[in-house]
Amino acid sequence: MKTEVKVGSLLISKPFIEDKRFEKTIILIVEHNYNGTIGFIMNKQTEATLDALIKKIPPTNIKIQYGGPVDNKESLFFIHKYPDLIRDSQEIKDGVFWGGETQDVIHGLESQEICEKDILFFTGYTGWEKDQLKYEIEEGSWIIHHIDLTKLHQQLNWSNILVEINKDYEVWATAPSDFHLN
Repeated sequence: MKTEVKVGSLLISKPFIEDKRFEKTIILIVEHNYNGTIGFIMNKQTEATLDALIKKIPPTNIKIQYGGPVDNKESLFFIHKYPDLIRDSQEIKDGVFWGGETQDVIHGLESQEICEKDILFFTGYTGWEKDQLKYEIEEGSWIIHHIDLTKLHQQLNWSNILVEINKDYEVWATAPSDFHLN
């Protein structure tokens, strides 16, 4: 099993993780350094649409995903494939970037230079202070996994990825969240 977190890694919550905010989550790590780690939950949708948050863009059905509990009402984050159009982006890996100038995103959407399938939007993020994630991995809260980031726009399924990682997890992947009800 992989134990090293890198930018571009996925964190898969283990079955029955104690912190229910992260139950059955898949988190993409976008920053990992000496000071800590930042990521976005990839498999939690919201009902919000981009045009509801940014009034300057034309009406759209682009959904906003729940990226995590930190700063989830104050900021909009995005992962994209447009480093030439969106200034100040940081590469994650495989030609996938995060962050940059929101004005550039608005302009790119208006001019249709940015395609909906090549950008994901998030409210909030997940964050860990120095060594916090390391301890959570050691205590068994997370499984580290790697995928081709060009597939990020596909809906990631926690149960499927868990079984892909280890067939022995199949019983847990299909169990209800509260197994006492079973």
